[in-house]
Amino acid sequence: MERKCKIITIALFMIILCGVGLFTVLGGGKKYSVFEKRELAPFPKTNVKTITKAKFQSGLDNFLNDHVVFRDQCIYTTTMVDKMMGRAEKADVYFGKDGYLIEKSIKATHKKIKENVDYLSTFVNMAADSMGSKNVKVVLIPNKENVLTDKMPKYAPVSDDNIKMKAMLWESLKDKNMLVDLTKPLQKHKDEYIYYKTDHHWTSLGAKYGFQEMMKSLKQKIHKRTPKVVTDQFLGTTYNKIHYATQKDIITRYDEDEGLPKDTCGVDTETTGEKRELKDIYDKGALKREDKYEYFMGGNYGIASIHSHNTTNGKTLVLIKDSFANCMVPFLTDNYEEIIMIDPRYLGGSIMEALSNVEKIDTMIVLFNEEKFMNNTDLWVLG
Repeated sequence: MERKCKIITIALFMIILCGVGLFTVLGGGKKYSVFEKRELAPFPKTNVKTITKAKFQSGLDNFLNDHVVFRDQCIYTTTMVDKMMGRAEKADVYFGKDGYLIEKSIKATHKKIKENVDYLSTFVNMAADSMGSKNVKVVLIPNKENVLTDKMPKYAPVSDDNIKMKAMLWESLKDKNMLVDLTKPLQKHKDEYIYYKTDHHWTSLGAKYGFQEMMKSLKQKIHKRTPKVVTDQFLGTTYNKIHYATQKDIITRYDEDEGLPKDTCGVDTETTGEKRELKDIYDKGALKREDKYEYFMGGNYGIASIHSHNTTNGKTLVLIKDSFANCMVPFLTDNYEEIIMIDPRYLGGSIMEALSNVEKIDTMIVLFNEEKFMNNTDLWVLG
């Protein structure tokens, strides 16, 4: 009887083991993880070269890790275990206070920071020479960890690379007033909902405070807008890394006051030669998709021309940006009739070439998250 039990146990174990392997291989057709926002490892090529150089084995390991059945559920379970054991982090994500998930900063080398500072300062100094420095601004958005310091776990280190970078940039600018540092203005509102809890971006409220600071430096009017919640079911990119959150985030838009035109802007976009036309700066379809932050502008593009219906002042803004700028665009449509947005990551060519057909530029703004700026590998397009 005991021998039979052992045989049955071994047989069940082998069935489960083979079953998991079979389901993993059969389910390996999935190429992209919606949860993790990344490409999944493909099944490795099988030939003499890959096998003799051990590439097949390492490729198979990556494939099995990415395609194992119930992978998402396993990530969630291990995260819960880590949390219950009192650990302060998981997969480079800190478990912050009040439900905030805070990603560890990606450290940039001194060489990379200097290179990007040189690219940016050369570009904006040239723009200031032709447009006047009062019309050129560099706006830097701090990470969560540099603003919500009280939400960080006890003894968790906070990087000061951003401070060194800004000091380097400040020294490189011909006019120091071109630099708009949002760290202190945002810290004044640190007890408000200015960053998402499950995503690395700032919220529309954070963007509103950043916009106000920027407009003050440009000496422009700040129009009043009213907040409106569009969804309370947002789980962002930080959540996707660990599949854990104590609560979902809220996405808010800020509408114009009564009597002003609606935010129905014509938008022409282009990414590496592929053109697309949008009827609005808000993509309502994104609220039904996984990445609900795409509600703003429908995502990112190499270049996008926004034709605002909120003003007929004839002013043109060139906004060189990353994804943090997307939720600030609605505020900007009150001050500029045309906004040309350029994202170096998707442009694939020189910014000067992209702007060669623009007749008149009234304002030039460069707006980046500090960490993303320091690690950016596409700022050569500024040359």
